[in-house]
Amino acid sequence: MNSNILISLVFAGIFQGLFLSVFILLNKKRKTEASKYLGLLILSFTLSNLFYIMDEIEIISWHVFNLVYLPYSFLIAPFLYFFAMHYIDPGRRNKKLEYVFYLPALVALIITIAYKVIALTTQKTVDNDLFMDQLANLIDVYGDFINIPFFLVALILLLLRIYRIQKQKSFHFSIIKVELQWIKILLWVLLLVTVIPWSIYTYTFYKNVEMYYLPMFAITSLIIYLIGYIGIHKIGILNERKKIRSYSKEHFKNMKVKKSKNGYIDKIEKILLEERRYLDPNISLESLAEELQLSKSHLSRIINAELNLSFSAYINSLRIEDAKQYLKNPEFSNYTLVAIGLEAGFNSKSTFNTVFKKYTGLTPSQFKKNTAN
Repeated sequence: MNSNILISLVFAGIFQGLFLSVFILLNKKRKTEASKYLGLLILSFTLSNLFYIMDEIEIISWHVFNLVYLPYSFLIAPFLYFFAMHYIDPGRRNKKLEYVFYLPALVALIITIAYKVIALTTQKTVDNDLFMDQLANLIDVYGDFINIPFFLVALILLLLRIYRIQKQKSFHFSIIKVELQWIKILLWVLLLVTVIPWSIYTYTFYKNVEMYYLPMFAITSLIIYLIGYIGIHKIGILNERKKIRSYSKEHFKNMKVKKSKNGYIDKIEKILLEERRYLDPNISLESLAEELQLSKSHLSRIINAELNLSFSAYINSLRIEDAKQYLKNPEFSNYTLVAIGLEAGFNSKSTFNTVFKKYTGLTPSQFKKNTAN
């Protein structure tokens, strides 16, 4: 690809990044710990790209570059790590050991300040002093050999955390499980995009071979900004889900199951209604049968005989009733259908739309519009 096109893409990304970071950091509706770190991630990455492109196309001299340069790139790893951890677990507190991710940024900042102080007080530059040249190269060249491994460790720890959470099948009404598939995919892509070029970079460094980095920066920029756009959207959905869940807790807190003639139905309804397990998108006839120590076929016969419904029809009817309550509530009139569908127990917007229309003859948006009139 033509270098001018790549440079234009990087500049376009810089303008997008500045807008996006300001939008995220000043957006009160989505103000969370995750959004704070997300905004700082986009901002630090954007400013890092700005310095990189200034150096790449030689807008300013190397000496002036070193005077205005700040090591924003060393903040990308900690901000990405803390954003993802707070998105995965919104109520968490940072552990003291996790602050080690800031260590490369601190070291880089000390070296950068040292260079600036010496340059401004002695008039020594990279052009006329060997020590200053080595000091500048310490950040520019060797810094990557510290910064990138920290970045890779952050990515690996995040992916391991996501995989552990996805293995957990237990459902608790007080806990909202966030959507993780999107961030897992982007982290994997980011890992591959980082590992391969860094390996090549390490090889070429020791072989004293020049390497062209613009394609890597363009691809990495795309991924980081995708994380920004998708992340703030998902945080918005999560905030809506929290408010819906709060309403749901209050509205259904006194829900009790009426005694029936069949003891198994009492147990089934206690699990599904009182514990609100029908909101678990992973609930199935098999998992419920195992919990009740019944065969799948026996449980199916009980539900069909006593409720005149199949298991899936019963679960979906409960979810649809919840969804109707949210769609009719003026408090949630501006909420996304994704948040409402997820809080009603559906695992995606498409499933929510399909099932809702099958049971009511209307799509959720049509139902919402009709009840609002």
